[in-house]
Amino acid sequence: MKKLLFIIVAALFTQTINAQCIPDRHSTSWYDGWVSCSALQSPNPDRGISHWIMYNFGKPYCLTTSTIWNSNDPAHLEYGLQGYAVDYSLNGIAWSSLGTFSAGQATGSPFYEGTEGPDFNNAIAQFVLVTALSNYGGSCFGISEMKINIKAEGYGIDDKPITDIIAYPNPFNDVLNIKFFMNSTSLQAFVNIYDLTGRIVFNKAFTLPQSDGEISISNDEMNLVPGIYNLYINNGKDMKVLKVVKI
Repeated sequence: MKKLLFIIVAALFTQTINAQCIPDRHSTSWYDGWVSCSALQSPNPDRGISHWIMYNFGKPYCLTTSTIWNSNDPAHLEYGLQGYAVDYSLNGIAWSSLGTFSAGQATGSPFYEGTEGPDFNNAIAQFVLVTALSNYGGSCFGISEMKINIKAEGYGIDDKPITDIIAYPNPFNDVLNIKFFMNSTSLQAFVNIYDLTGRIVFNKAFTLPQSDGEISISNDEMNLVPGIYNLYINNGKDMKVLKVVKI
């Protein structure tokens, strides 16, 4: 399966994309990146007044691993993020926390190749919010760039859905069953459930032993309150979106 590398660039000028003349090596110019010297109200109310940058991909994608390049200006390496938080959202209003992470200080060299960023673990999101928690001693906060991998080329909720998947009973009470009818010997399925505000309430990967596989998820595991939910199911290539009702 061919992966598409979704490149997210925090930049003030279009030169940023062209600054990496060698793949995965980074410009040392201060303007090739994001720098915040004044805290503002975050799009995520839980983050309050903070230093942050929000990415909008235009539509939801299934996000996987990432790489982050810290502020690489030799005169301001202290701006680089030492600790940061990552949140994600379908609508930019309701946010789910991915966690807190750390990044090594950049070297100020054009051969700087960044560090491993967070693994989104197949979370489906249109918005990603990076909030600075600490830096290396500077009065401002910044990163040069962030790249996030997505599951497959063209992957989005409007793409061709997985063939023949049903969720039953619907409405459900104690157990939700998901039946797959696939022409393959095995299938890894990623199940994400969102409430109507766009907040993720359940996220788990399942491995099915054969093509016509079925999984059952108890409400003890999902812990859903009665209501309507959007069920996103993907196998790393295609996606199906179903509406289910918990009674």
